[in-house]
Order: sequence, then C-alpha cells, then structure tokens
Amino acid sequence: MSDTGVRERLSGLMTAIMTPFDLQGNLTLEHFPTLIEFQQQAGVNGLVVCGTNGEGTSLSVAERKRVLETAMAHRGDLIVVAGTGATSVTDAVDLTRHAAESGADAVLVLPPFFAKKPSAAGLSDYFRQVLDAADIPVLLYNIPQFTAVDITDDLLDLLSAHPNLAGVKDSAGDWTRTQEFIVRHPRLRIFAGSDRLDLLCYGAGGAGCISGGANAFPELLVAVRDGFLQGSARGQEAQSRLDGLLDITSRYPFLTSAKSVLAARGLPRMGVRPPLTSLPAQTELELLSELRAAGFLPPADKA
Repeated sequence: MSDTGVRERLSGLMTAIMTPFDLQGNLTLEHFPTLIEFQQQAGVNGLVVCGTNGEGTSLSVAERKRVLETAMAHRGDLIVVAGTGATSVTDAVDLTRHAAESGADAVLVLPPFFAKKPSAAGLSDYFRQVLDAADIPVLLYNIPQFTAVDITDDLLDLLSAHPNLAGVKDSAGDWTRTQEFIVRHPRLRIFAGSDRLDLLCYGAGGAGCISGGANAFPELLVAVRDGFLQGSARGQEAQSRLDGLLDITSRYPFLTSAKSVLAARGLPRMGVRPPLTSLPAQTELELLSELRAAGFLPPADKA
C-alpha cells in the first residue's frame, strides 16, 4: 500500500454513520440505504461504519460484517472505512480481514479498552497484529474519554515503520493534541473527531473530519469543508454556525438525540441498543423546539 494511494482516498468529510435499529434494538438494515443516500445527497466524502456513532461495540462480529456488507452494496462513490477495533485482538483481526475482503478503503481501530494503563509495547503488539492482518490502510482511533486508553506518540513511534499505518482519528477534543498529531507525524492522515475543531484541522494541514454530527446535519459539516476549500471567510462563518448547533446538541445525549432529529427530518425512526436509551418524548420535544427556534429545523407546521 503506497502513501500516495492513501492520500488520494482518505481525506475530507466522513460521516461516522449510525446503525439502524428498531425500537427493540434489532437491526433494520433495510433502512441503511436511506441513511446512506441522505449523506450522499449532502455531499460528504465518505462513511465510517460501526464506529462510536454506529454502536459498533454493541454489535456482534457477525452483525458488524453484515452492516459493512450492506454499506458496501450502497456506497456509490463514497469512501468507506470500517470500524474493526475490539477488546479481543482475534476479533479485531477477523474484522479487519473481512473489511479488506469486502473492498473497504480503510479500517478504524480502537485500542483494547478493558485493560487500563497498558504499556506502549503491549498496545503496539495489539495494533501490529491488526496491521499485519490485511493489506488495508489502518487509522488508529484516539477517544480516551470512552476507552481510557490514549494513542500516544510513543505508540505511534513504535508502529511508524509499518506500511499499513495510515493515520489517526483524534476524538479527544483537545486542539493542542490534534495539532501535535499533525505536526509530529506528517506521514499520517490526521482526522478531527470533534466537530468544533473541523476548520482548525483543515487549516493546519489535517486530512479532514470524521463527524458524528454529520448524521443529522450533514449540510452544516459540508459547508465548513467547502468554505475552507474556497479559501474565503465562508469557512469561519460555517464553523460558527456549526458551533451554534453544537451548543444546543451538546446538552443532550449525542447519539440518541441525532436519531430523534433524523426522524424529525423525515428519515426512519431508529432505536438504540442497551445501555443506551431513546430520548423520552418530552426531552425530544424540547430538543426539536430548540433546534427550530435557532433555525436548524423548519417550524413544526412546515416539517
């Protein structure tokens, strides 16, 4: 796998797409094409399947394979990155091989998240088995607020020579750290995983953004990307608009509230899997009311 090939394909705005469930938590993959089409119409560059927003860790290995296969069947020209991280390295290897065989463009791999304070050597052993599993670009996933395991510079130094190591998605939400990834590891593709950092990441030479917020409002994330690419003040205007949305949505459970918004926007009503719970009806009404008042959704009588 060449660096040129990675750079040509892994860039821009990718939506960390949600997995469709019914209200009892059963997969409803018949709705997946509708979700993918919603993203395609907005103009995103790609999808991350079975990541945090896709509730990947709540799916079995067999289910994760089915979700990816469905995404691949309806991808069009979208980049597809498969979430393949697991606490079990054998599961992570199995999923990574499946992603390569299915034609995914890359994989996104969480560190094993049950053992806390693992050594860099131990983590490198885990990731090296995944990197060796298939000839596919691998993005490491830094989201310590969920895993309690950081992707460190020491770890990246241990893995830097591996030809399949392609980059990092940094969802810690600390711009200083995201910028360090970009500056210290120029060969790697660095993606912001926090929507408040999108414009900063584009401007600092990062590869782009992998966004959960793009599920419900892909057009706002597309506007930030396009504003930056146009080299105008529109990028900052779009980021400010996005920040206003985040000021509202950050007060609600981020994944279940997005599924409520999608239903309000005419997409299928989707549930979640335990331990997550759908928004109570009153909370959903409050969320939608705030979004309408701020102009992010049309008035209820025009929805």
